[in-house]
Amino acid sequence: MLKAVSLSHHYSGDTLFAGVDLVLGAGDRVGLVGPNGAGKSTLLRILTGGLKPATGHVRRAPGTRLGWFAQQVPDPDDTVGRFLASGLGELDTVRTRLADLEQALARGEDVLAEYGHIQDRWTALQGWTAETRLAEVRDRLDLSHLPDDTPLRHVSGGEQARLTLARVLLDTPDLLILDEPTNHLDAEGITWLGDWLAAFSGGLLVVSHDRAFLDRTVTRMLELDGIHDELQTYEGGYTAYREEKARRWQRLLLDYEAQEKDRTRWEADIARTREQAAGVEQSVRSGLGSDKIRRYAKKVAKKAKARERRLRRQMDSLRWIDRPETRPVLALAFPQEATPDEVVVRTRELALSRSGRTLLDPVDLTVYGGDRILLTGVNGAGKTTLLRALAGDVPTGGTVEAPAGVSLLPQTHDDLRRPTSVRDFFRGHVPVYADDAERLLDAYLFDSDQWDAPLRTLSAGELRRLLLAVMVNSRARVLLLDEPTNYLDFDSLDVIEVALREFRGTLITVTHDAYFAAAVGHTRHWHLTGGKLLEH
Repeated sequence: MLKAVSLSHHYSGDTLFAGVDLVLGAGDRVGLVGPNGAGKSTLLRILTGGLKPATGHVRRAPGTRLGWFAQQVPDPDDTVGRFLASGLGELDTVRTRLADLEQALARGEDVLAEYGHIQDRWTALQGWTAETRLAEVRDRLDLSHLPDDTPLRHVSGGEQARLTLARVLLDTPDLLILDEPTNHLDAEGITWLGDWLAAFSGGLLVVSHDRAFLDRTVTRMLELDGIHDELQTYEGGYTAYREEKARRWQRLLLDYEAQEKDRTRWEADIARTREQAAGVEQSVRSGLGSDKIRRYAKKVAKKAKARERRLRRQMDSLRWIDRPETRPVLALAFPQEATPDEVVVRTRELALSRSGRTLLDPVDLTVYGGDRILLTGVNGAGKTTLLRALAGDVPTGGTVEAPAGVSLLPQTHDDLRRPTSVRDFFRGHVPVYADDAERLLDAYLFDSDQWDAPLRTLSAGELRRLLLAVMVNSRARVLLLDEPTNYLDFDSLDVIEVALREFRGTLITVTHDAYFAAAVGHTRHWHLTGGKLLEH
């Protein structure tokens, strides 16, 4: 269905990838992973025709229908109903024309022949399934509450992402290329998407940080690791990929150590041979040597040079192993304060609503130092609104007290696309000197080239890292985490999980990532449903 040959691309003079070859056919299930900034989204844009590669080419088989999902903002003037219906492709056009012709017939116009032709096409496309397909995808992706005439500008960023995914799935593509499709989906939505992809007969290439989702949906992993220019290939899902990656790393370390021992031995041998040749040459110069010794001296010197050339050739050859490298990883060190008996958050008659809909009936909540609370509920139940209410970011009924101070990691970054620089944003939230801010930012993988970069130029993963930097250095003892795994690469997720396991403050976490929830752990479980906050 798709074939890519010798693709390469560069950014700011640096090579993102080179020599990328890829073939995708029916039934292929491929996951693409790698650290933030390694070029995954760029490669997807090239594969889907949105960007021209520096070298190489991409070919699709004639008639292949491509479904492409990316975190992108749709036309704000479109409506929910029209946006979704357009995902039906030709069937939407046929449905619209059929409705127009029915009205024309009712007016007595002579359009019967065209009506018959369009109706035959509607039958061939199984037009009677359209409403069922629309209803199912809206229900499964939690879009049923949005009226058809709602302008997309009035829809949240998460709802826009789910609408875009729904439209892609409705178009019955032959080949699916998905960039982080599980962002903004709850557990039920992710399960439904996994089931849908399991029954999908076409080809699939997916970028995802959701480890359980990858284990369930893919059979081959490709990695842009930010070190090698070429794609690294692994068989199996996420778990098999991580195990094989660790094995390859250990083999590389052993090979490198053996090679270094060989090089040390060779260099010592060369040095001894040189010393021997120099000693013989000195004897010859002092008149103590014969013609035989002179000839021997020349042979020894020639042997030393030959060995040195051999060593240099091997060091310069493609088989010579460089010291194994890893990309720098995110460094986190959360505050370690905890007082178990201390009340860090308390609410009285807390009530929440949105657009006239009740999200939370009045409730009294008490959170203690060291509590680790997992907050669950379906999309739209009000989890994000509750976290924002506890952080004091939205109006509420009742009162919220947080004497220990709270810090919120939001689910989306829609409001951060500003001209403000990385350094200025950080210092605006963390009161430190400029040189201290630069030192701290460097620990979050922001080098000197990015300190003055506007926030609007950062990737979603980079914005996530910046918000984590602000949160950690705010010294807040209560952390509110709204889908903290969104947009982060695997290495960063590993670091965050370790840091949060060791964190002795208070956590209230919303996450759909089963791996993350299990790794971090929780001592309390809140479930928000039908306006009620239940504690399990």
